[in-house]
Amino acid sequence: MPETPQPAASPAPARTIAGYAVLALAFVAALAVGVYLFASGGGDDASPVGDGTPLPGAADIGPLDPNRPEIGKPAPNFALPDVRDTSVIRQLADYRGQAVVINWYASWCGPCKAEIPDFLKAQEALGEQVVFLGVNYLEPRDRALGILEELGADYPAVLDSRGAVAEHYRVPGMPSTFFVDKDGILRAMKAGRVSEEELARFLTEAGVPYTP
Repeated sequence: MPETPQPAASPAPARTIAGYAVLALAFVAALAVGVYLFASGGGDDASPVGDGTPLPGAADIGPLDPNRPEIGKPAPNFALPDVRDTSVIRQLADYRGQAVVINWYASWCGPCKAEIPDFLKAQEALGEQVVFLGVNYLEPRDRALGILEELGADYPAVLDSRGAVAEHYRVPGMPSTFFVDKDGILRAMKAGRVSEEELARFLTEAGVPYTP
């Protein structure tokens, strides 16, 4: 009995092959976009200002000294854009010769809002002996500035929009405050709200006696 010939396997339809090719191209394109966003930090929201505003000298923004904060040692210098005018880059070293209170804050932080009025009273009493320097943590410029305007805080403030300086300073949470004397030596640190009594004590340790 003669064998019945078996039909040969038919080739995959052309449209199926084309579909696989389109899917492969889409995957490659998505992968390329993902790599780009990862490398660039994610777009405008991750820009130093949070609104896509370009900054001059961006390569020099962030920690400028390799040392970490340690009581009795020089406070690490850093450079960050000014909250009110992001074309201005402020450094901690700009305030050498005055005691400096470096205060990390955020608009969503209740204890930050509670302590800022105490800072303003001390600033009014001590004048040019001390500089309060606000460092906003991971927020766009409008929020960083909004809380200062809401509370009438007119002291200098900068944007730590990527958190690089906070990480270098080992900031544990909001608020966190560092007290530096006129020679740039770190004299005290406090995580959490600084009470008026603590503010007086820490300022005195930084060489600026203060009584609330």
